[in-house]
Amino acid sequence: MKEVFPYSVMLLIALVFAARMVLLFADWPSVSSRVWPWLRTRSWWPVAADHAAETLLRSALPPEDYRRLAANAYLEIPSPTRNGRTYRIPRGPGQVLVVEGGRVTERLCLQPTESLPEADVILMHKLLIEADEATYLETANHFPRSVWR
Repeated sequence: MKEVFPYSVMLLIALVFAARMVLLFADWPSVSSRVWPWLRTRSWWPVAADHAAETLLRSALPPEDYRRLAANAYLEIPSPTRNGRTYRIPRGPGQVLVVEGGRVTERLCLQPTESLPEADVILMHKLLIEADEATYLETANHFPRSVWR
């Protein structure tokens, strides 16, 4: 007589496998930029600050910009004062890239003094650039292209 696994054991095995697959692919930018933000917008997300920040980011960005952020893992903000310049804000840790003429010319490092959810940091960069680009550039640490080839 052959034994059959109970459904609860099969379900547990399936859940463990799914969790391992999520952890395996979670470090890939394209996967993590699509899955984790979407999860954070769900009302059952356990970290209230992440949920509120992602919801605010989603409502503050035009739908097309939010879709591009999810697809590319970065948000592009055109410079309000310099034609042809774009700021590429990464989702997650990283420096803001300054793109001019389709080429990265420098990297900028600017971060809050307190720990903030990832979505709040993206929105912070966007609002600072759009509101007062000169102060944003004065405050940021600059890493010219020649230094980091």
